[in-house]
Amino acid sequence: MTTKRLRWPARPAASHRPATARRSGRLTKAAAALAALSLTFTLAACSSGETSSGATGSAAQTGEPQEGGTLYWAIETKLQTVNPHRNGQDKATPILRNAYDSFLYRTAEGEYVPWLASEYEISEDGLSVVLDLREGITFSDGEALDADAVVANFDKITSSGYLASIPGGIRFLESYEKTGDLQVTFHLAQADALFLYYLSSIQSTPLSPTTLELPQTDLESGGPKLAGVGPFTIKEFTPNTELAFAKRADYEWAPESIAQGQKAAHLDEVVYRTFAEGSTRTGSLSQGQVQISSDIQPVDVATFENDPNFSYVRTFVSGTPYSLYFNVSKAPLDDVRVREAFVRGFDRETILNSIYTGAFDVAEAPLSAGSNFADPSSLADYTEDIDAANELLDDAGWTERNSEGIRVKDGETLTIRAVSAAPYVRESRDQLNIAIGAALKKNLGIDYRFEIEDPGTEEARVDKNDYEVFDNSYGGADVASAVDVLYSSDPARGFIARGKHGNPEVDALVDAGRFNTNTDERKETYSQFQKLVADEFYVLPLYQTQDNFAYVSSVHGVTVDPGTGQPFGAFTVWIEQ
Repeated sequence: MTTKRLRWPARPAASHRPATARRSGRLTKAAAALAALSLTFTLAACSSGETSSGATGSAAQTGEPQEGGTLYWAIETKLQTVNPHRNGQDKATPILRNAYDSFLYRTAEGEYVPWLASEYEISEDGLSVVLDLREGITFSDGEALDADAVVANFDKITSSGYLASIPGGIRFLESYEKTGDLQVTFHLAQADALFLYYLSSIQSTPLSPTTLELPQTDLESGGPKLAGVGPFTIKEFTPNTELAFAKRADYEWAPESIAQGQKAAHLDEVVYRTFAEGSTRTGSLSQGQVQISSDIQPVDVATFENDPNFSYVRTFVSGTPYSLYFNVSKAPLDDVRVREAFVRGFDRETILNSIYTGAFDVAEAPLSAGSNFADPSSLADYTEDIDAANELLDDAGWTERNSEGIRVKDGETLTIRAVSAAPYVRESRDQLNIAIGAALKKNLGIDYRFEIEDPGTEEARVDKNDYEVFDNSYGGADVASAVDVLYSSDPARGFIARGKHGNPEVDALVDAGRFNTNTDERKETYSQFQKLVADEFYVLPLYQTQDNFAYVSSVHGVTVDPGTGQPFGAFTVWIEQ
């Protein structure tokens, strides 16, 4: 057999191993089905909105599913590529899931169960993962999914020039090899929960060997030439505008917790249309041009919540909530007293309600409520206390005021700037931060500014450390993906860790959460992590990130993936004729 060995450039050092050894465990498809049965519950298909922490299943079906028809779905996301290996957009996952399945499926509890795999086994030290494939699975071009196809995919993914950067989930993958006709063994430099997450994501979904031989130009944008293993095939693709899928009649291997006995999709076709303006999405749904619309604006929620002809659903997604990350490498936020005063200087719920009128929930923890690792107790001290906040600033030496009421120290005003790239300013985040700035100026004398820049200027300012606050929300079914990029001091991993905490204790917990596949141990680690970053006032979580969508009453079977809190494509959807 041939073993493919990888040598990544600038590999990060292995800084932490799991504290305890784990027994070698093999999880089979049958065991996964039993575990999955406890995950699903119903979102009522009624006119009132539903909110979930992410552990949701299929929406209620009225009567027997009907076959056929075309579903039109309005989205905000602009898709530049439909190659799952190359598209890193979080919002693209529920769309591309229609054509691409994964080796593993991540449950709401954070466990990984077989999907395209029939079973998998992790060694006691966590350094090897043996993946056994299900028999009989084929790509849409007729080729078989076997060990050779998997190896061909990893050869392509790890080849020079195919991807812009190394996927975080395989950074510690050292080698892989075919160990049977339907078996592949992976060898890791250290136990890594993100490798299992990678195997459950669309970024690792296999493409047919013939597809992998296409010219790079075809692979970059993707389209009908790409053959995957999902319930639909790509029929047409116009970048940034429209993506059409056609049913694959011979499909029969969806996760049991989603399929519940269903084999092929009910719909003949699904067409996603991109409308960047929220009012256009709302109008297209209200006027019957589409049957489902995602990303409903707060101002339009009541339109669908209170109309019996529509259903409105919102779900919390995993990862991190929309938060402000304090740059502690420079004044004034290098002083914990200033950070704490900022946190205590206004009431989050009052300001959020003034902007979103109840359409978004206050963040309960540094990690998303859609994650099974969120610890709300970590924010117990994040309460408004204007008197205490002013005392903290006085103690920190910010005792003078200028003519505008802004605090001054040694001739410098207490100015705190959040710098944000324009493409990421959505969901009225600019208005939210402006409202926070007004409250901080009135209550504390802090000059808080939200400065929107084009991506190039924003990147240049980050390189110069010319900012005090970084605003961000980061999606990911496994929170380690978000924690890594936002908190790791290793620049190869923490590529947006702009808080610059430089705290070895934080880094140790970041590593302990990632380099361990034991769910109970990880939950304790992430609880300690959240308490630490909150106690140090490194971050101010503002609102819980969510997916929301509305659909007409003739649409049934809309499913939310309990592992991500996002729609699970259109596999289970059917239209009442």
